[in-house]
Amino acid sequence: MFRLLVVDDEKIIADGLYEVLRNLPNLELDVYKAYSGEEAVRLFDRTRFDIVLSDIRMPGISGLQLLDKIREKWPTCKVIFLTGHNEFSYIYSAIQYDGVSYLLKTEGYEKVIEVVGQSVREIELELKNESLLKQAQEQLYTTREMMQNDYVKGILNEQLNIREINQQQLDELGLPLRADESVLILLGRVNSFQNKSMYSYRTSQLYRIKRIAGQYISAHAVYVETVNEKSDLIWLIQPLPGHAAADGWDQVLTYIKGNLELIQLACRESVGEVLSFVLDDSPVSWEQAADRFSILQMLMNYRIGQGSGMLLLDKQLIRQEMRQAEKWGAKKPSFRHSRLELLRDQLEHGQREEFEKTLQDCAVTFAAVDSMHYTPAMEVYYAIGLVFLTYMNRWDLVDTVAAKVGMHKLMQPGEHESWQEAFGYLIQVGELLFSLQSQEEERRATAVIQIVQKHILEHLHDPDEISLVRLAELVFFNPSYLSRLFKQVTEINLSEYISSARMNKAKQLLGNPDIKIQEVAELVGYGTATNFTRSFRKSMNMTPQEYRSLVLSR
Repeated sequence: MFRLLVVDDEKIIADGLYEVLRNLPNLELDVYKAYSGEEAVRLFDRTRFDIVLSDIRMPGISGLQLLDKIREKWPTCKVIFLTGHNEFSYIYSAIQYDGVSYLLKTEGYEKVIEVVGQSVREIELELKNESLLKQAQEQLYTTREMMQNDYVKGILNEQLNIREINQQQLDELGLPLRADESVLILLGRVNSFQNKSMYSYRTSQLYRIKRIAGQYISAHAVYVETVNEKSDLIWLIQPLPGHAAADGWDQVLTYIKGNLELIQLACRESVGEVLSFVLDDSPVSWEQAADRFSILQMLMNYRIGQGSGMLLLDKQLIRQEMRQAEKWGAKKPSFRHSRLELLRDQLEHGQREEFEKTLQDCAVTFAAVDSMHYTPAMEVYYAIGLVFLTYMNRWDLVDTVAAKVGMHKLMQPGEHESWQEAFGYLIQVGELLFSLQSQEEERRATAVIQIVQKHILEHLHDPDEISLVRLAELVFFNPSYLSRLFKQVTEINLSEYISSARMNKAKQLLGNPDIKIQEVAELVGYGTATNFTRSFRKSMNMTPQEYRSLVLSR
């Protein structure tokens, strides 16, 4: 929906254009009017306008002065000037601007509608043109590094679906890796950051370290790098294109191992930081990257030395952890705590299907565990229960949930006969929270629309009070969002509701013979009897006087 402003110091002209343009269903315009240039400028401060239809000669701020204000506030706004035959010297100055056209005042409403429709089509075309696409592409380029980091961290934290790891995604993000090739993971930690926690300091130092490491790695491999929330450095590495798989990986592993100590030394000497590294024993598939990364993090956390940089390359250590993880299979199910963060985000953002899948995965992990005293399962159960409890406290849902499910079980896994039953209970609580969330969203939307409808019915006589901008200010929404929300809740456009409310009020008033037609027009916001009659005839297929006669004759 585009916004159009009619500006004319002659009220009868402004009112007439306002009524004609606001009832064009094929254009769906949100129409406003101003009786002076000064009033128009005040409206420019409140909201964006896409089209301004203005008289060119007005007292106070003229049309040309208004054009300067428009270009200052809303430079892409289309301007249509209304002019007389003897005003061409004025209009000649105006049409030097892009997006400015003019109409003779004698050309009539049909010509006005035609030119306004042309302006709407021009705006729609500009929204799709190449210049905007180019700007968007440039903006995408400036944010690409951030998107690359998010994508890599999403893979390693198991926040991306495996279907999202494909060559198209890698190419679009400018990542020089191949989706059909395994990756080698290198994890680094700056030990000396422990006593230097200033964000700006860490960021600048990490940037220097990445550049040093990149100089060594890039000679024999392609890679992407990122930094996680703990300021750990992570590299995903592949052989250079064109190298045979086996030979390529042998060369890469040999080269990386041989240079990690040099990277540590260079960072100590030139950056003043002590680094520890854990290098994966072998390349891993994209599907297994999150599992392998979890093992590397565990090794980094409990193998790290005090004060001096660790360099963990021992195949036996890494393989031992990998074999242990495989051996634990049925006895000790693995669970990555990144899933808890994922659950929290999905609950907060209303992603019901994704939430249910993640929670179901948690349930499957521990379904075969026999003992209710199994501490890893207890840890996960408590953590999910805490996610739920935090959410319920924030939205004051504890009493509501307690009335529907046994809240005493939420932090008491011992209340369940099995872990399958325990996680089934958590799934039930999650489904309930989403149902309550949906109900609450609907309640809030309905409450907002009721406020808007009440205000409209109480202010039908004042067009300014029932403009989209004023109604949006009333409920603290963006005008376009309010318009969409109103249609979503009521299934009719806001403009249709206002027109219907005016007609209903008008018919009620016309039933009283003591109220003049002009008074009815003013009470329902049409201003003049002429504008009221035009709109009433369009809606009811009869004039107000004919309707009154029909009602009174019954």
